[in-house]
Amino acid sequence: MSRGFSSLGILTLLFVCLLEPKIVKSENILGIFSYTFGSSYLLIEPYLNLLVQRGHQLTIISAVTHLPHIEGAHHIRVARLDQQMQDLLDYDYEFEVTKWMEAQFVSDYFFNCSKFVLEDPGVQELIHNKSVEFSMVILEAAHTDALYGFAQHFNAPLVGIAAFGSAWNIDFLAGNSAPSVYEPMSALGYSPGLSLLEKWYNLIFITEERLVERFIYLPRQIDLYKKYFSDGAASLHDIRRRFSLILINQHFSLGRVRSNVPNLVEVAGMHLAGQPDPLGDELRAFIEGAEHGVIYFSMGLQVLEKWLPPGLPEIMINSFKKLKQRVIWKWSDGSIANNTSNVYVSGLLPQREILNHPNVKLFITHGGLLSIIEAAHYAVPILSLPLFFDQFQNTKRMEKMGVARSLEILNISQEIVVQAIEDMLNNSSYKQRALDLSERFHDQPMSPIDTAIWWTEYVLRHKGADHMRIAEQEMSLMQYYNVDIISVLFGRIGFTVLIVIFLGWKLVTLATRNLEYRFNWLMVR
Repeated sequence: MSRGFSSLGILTLLFVCLLEPKIVKSENILGIFSYTFGSSYLLIEPYLNLLVQRGHQLTIISAVTHLPHIEGAHHIRVARLDQQMQDLLDYDYEFEVTKWMEAQFVSDYFFNCSKFVLEDPGVQELIHNKSVEFSMVILEAAHTDALYGFAQHFNAPLVGIAAFGSAWNIDFLAGNSAPSVYEPMSALGYSPGLSLLEKWYNLIFITEERLVERFIYLPRQIDLYKKYFSDGAASLHDIRRRFSLILINQHFSLGRVRSNVPNLVEVAGMHLAGQPDPLGDELRAFIEGAEHGVIYFSMGLQVLEKWLPPGLPEIMINSFKKLKQRVIWKWSDGSIANNTSNVYVSGLLPQREILNHPNVKLFITHGGLLSIIEAAHYAVPILSLPLFFDQFQNTKRMEKMGVARSLEILNISQEIVVQAIEDMLNNSSYKQRALDLSERFHDQPMSPIDTAIWWTEYVLRHKGADHMRIAEQEMSLMQYYNVDIISVLFGRIGFTVLIVIFLGWKLVTLATRNLEYRFNWLMVR
């Protein structure tokens, strides 16, 4: 009897464990992702898959080609997002750009992303369907502000995903609008430093960005919001300050330490929960047959080869010919490696599995955030060739931790490339520091994907979790910045200074008048 009861108990326990992922209250969730790049979808795909596996009903608005079909989710595909990507591929990027040119380009790009989503027939049908209800709206946190109107329209909590990490604008959305000299949205022209003058410069730099956002980015997004969510009771400025949660694609162990408020949660490495593509037999044999190790060279998914400086491919291939190591190069034109036995070229490569192989000694990269995270995860030193946006800041953090070096892509030669590679391979400190960084990055109480899911469902359980937002939202500007206290402490001093200045001005005026009177009197005499 006891043996039978024991078997039944074990079977019941196993059955419960199998069902455990779905022992949550099922909620209707709307996900809106106007990305036109495949790398951003790499970040969210495992997250969305796991939400479905846990029993939630997902409606996902996305591009057609970049996000694979997620079984169990209802997809609304926006074909014009794919056209936006094609337009970007046709764009001739200039290396010599000003901050104003960059801001205008970014403004146009994200305006079109929001516009194409909102005017899509399938999306319009969803908006006007009175029977549809959602318990949460999840979207990219920055720049596509008009899409925040979905949260207002469906009266649902707003959750953001900061795919490119955090900056002052993400702090603002989360309610942490205290002035800071944290990193800007764009690193173009930004030079962080510790001196008083440099700190003032950084503050001015970020203030300029706030003005650019206020007068270039936002006005067009506000116009879209008013056009497509005319029934909204709240202004877009109010909605922007209602984020219940923002999941940030960063982690403090990667050198980006910030004073996060409770509704900012770091989930760098969330995309690593996805199943990596396997190494093919030919590529595996190439890696494992490398007596002196392998160097992996990739400028990422979203850096187009035509955007690279003229002559760079020739510099790189001629540099690789001088190495004893084998090189795997992500490049569309395989003919570039003709008569080069130590170089393997392919337009599509399983990056994670390559970096995970113990024979890979160095990663040459553009410094994109996902590539930086993967290099840290697999403990591979980095030689970075940053091009634009966040790549410069990502690279500087890795250099500061001693796991990377960088080269100016507009000022390199064969000699510079070969010397940098050989110096890094011959200096064991780069690999040791990469191992230390990887150990710190792995040492977390939960995996990044589990952290993201837990906090997402926390917001669902607590109906928006308003208690997570900083109290600044209920304070006036004067209270938040302690202007009332400053007035009490310094009011008397300031008032005294004003009196002294006033009396001094009066004395100078009287003295001047007296001198003028005496001068006139002498002239009359």
